[in-house]
Amino acid sequence: MQSSFSAPDSFYGELTNLGIISVEGEEAVSYLQGKVTNDMDSLQKEKVQLGCHCDFKGKTWNIFHAIKTAQGVDLLCHRESIPASLGELKKYGVFSKVEFNDITADWQYFAASGAQAEQVLEELFGELPGEHLAIIENQNAKVIRFDVPFTRYLVLAKDSVAQQLNQQLSPSNMAQQYWEAADILSGLANIQAATSEQFVPQMMNLQALQAISFEKGCYMGQEVVARTKYLGKNKRAAFILKSDDSSPRLAGDILEAKMGDNWRRGGTVLRSASLEQGTCLLAILPNDTSNEQILRSKEYPTQLFTVEPLPYDLD
Repeated sequence: MQSSFSAPDSFYGELTNLGIISVEGEEAVSYLQGKVTNDMDSLQKEKVQLGCHCDFKGKTWNIFHAIKTAQGVDLLCHRESIPASLGELKKYGVFSKVEFNDITADWQYFAASGAQAEQVLEELFGELPGEHLAIIENQNAKVIRFDVPFTRYLVLAKDSVAQQLNQQLSPSNMAQQYWEAADILSGLANIQAATSEQFVPQMMNLQALQAISFEKGCYMGQEVVARTKYLGKNKRAAFILKSDDSSPRLAGDILEAKMGDNWRRGGTVLRSASLEQGTCLLAILPNDTSNEQILRSKEYPTQLFTVEPLPYDLD
């Protein structure tokens, strides 16, 4: 079953909400292996890996795509999640041979999708990434492919490549909203300042996106994450919601669920995109929420939301 809400599959433009934590040094991979949910030991240069950085209670500081580099690992994530995550990584890294830096300003970030964008990227790189989460790179740029809900590319570019892209493609001022909508429709959560340290990874469906290794050794928050899985303690999940009303919502906004003639607190917005056809959200709700559930924004009660299907199986 596919969502009735959609983002255009042809667009290009800059993304201003992304950033990178650089983790470098001879112990970079081994250090991260004991701090994050994904299996850093299996990270390959040709493919990025989704993962989470949690506190000891399993609450999430950061959701990232890990990129293997010659010096260590880059963690590509929402800019607002960097201060807390970077601070915690540094706190526990003082006795390891590893260095941490916010290198957000070293790159420009672009969303690219559609035949014209593919042609330009192929001319610049000589090829395109061949599968979901595959990455190709040269000295001045990196290109990551995403295949859900359609094929699209995230480009990290130095100034020279950024100039070439902007000369050959027509930037859209809606590109960031289109990319956000595509991520939401793929069921991919992120962490922003308002949602930091609130949710364990399974509440955001990250087990369904292979962002959690249940076979690796211990890491920060591992006991809670494992208990959530094996003891069935998780009572919440992330759901895709849509509204015909284009009023924007923010991460951390409260949603209310209709219960008979009344409205009660129903969940929390993780991320939101407002398009011409309305607004879509990824929100944390009770995991027994039905497709027939009606929700509304607490701050803007006339904005009603319905539940859309997820692109993966939570079971």
